[in-house]
Amino acid sequence: MAQGVLDLLTKARPEWEPQYAKLVPDYVALQQALAGVDGKAQRVSGVGSEGYTDAKDAAEEAALDAAVSVLQGLRALQLDAPRPELTKVAGYTRSGLDKLRDQALADALAEITDVAAPLALAEEQVTAAQLDEQRRTGAAFGEWVGAPREQVVAGSSLRRQALDYLAEARRAIDRLDVRVVNLRATLPELVAQYEQQRRVVDASRGGGRGDGAAGA
Repeated sequence: MAQGVLDLLTKARPEWEPQYAKLVPDYVALQQALAGVDGKAQRVSGVGSEGYTDAKDAAEEAALDAAVSVLQGLRALQLDAPRPELTKVAGYTRSGLDKLRDQALADALAEITDVAAPLALAEEQVTAAQLDEQRRTGAAFGEWVGAPREQVVAGSSLRRQALDYLAEARRAIDRLDVRVVNLRATLPELVAQYEQQRRVVDASRGGGRGDGAAGA
């Protein structure tokens, strides 16, 4: 791969640079391009839409589970002296909440938190820990809402930038292919190793070129 070519040229630089300074610009271009590819690839790995979706789904499930005990307490509290202002929230069910999506669900979870906070739900066997869990998980889910577009756009942009760097690496390799062979008379071992690196790439891609060189 291109990294193998770069490693080879870096190791042998004290030998070839004094003899063939014209290789330096393309060597540097390859070095910078591969550094760019690595940097973007690392960032892309943390922005993938699949990972985002999995985390958001897990946060939603946790928030819905935590809401159940609080809603049961609210419904029980309504049995003795129904309060009109609690009717809407006390009427929420796990299955009903499950049908809400994104911001609508985040708003409903926040509403449950706001309504339940000042009430004496301990009398209905709702513990402070359960109230805290509902508040925490509801807020955690809310933080995920609205982020997917930003996540996907960022990931797409990083991938495009990585592809641009890869194209630059390939251009540098193509230029090096032309010049490195000119060192055959003075540095035959380096040229042989270079050509071997290029053949390894070629074999991995399932194709070849007549001169033994391959694409990056």
